[in-house]
Amino acid sequence: MIRIIKNPNFPQWFKIEFIDKLGFFDIFDEVKGKGKALRIAKQLAEEQKVGHIDVDGFIAETEDL
Repeated sequence: MIRIIKNPNFPQWFKIEFIDKLGFFDIFDEVKGKGKALRIAKQLAEEQKVGHIDVDGFIAETEDL
């Protein structure tokens, strides 16, 4: 799963995390702007063949983005 989390200290910045099948996560990138975070997360999801993205607690399928 891929998660996009808003930074509480810098509201314009978003952190993109990738969680593998074993439950380990890695911070993929931090970007300014939600649209840019969604584009990068969707591209990462296509590369890793992930079907869902968690955007601030809301889970969406990659085809819907």
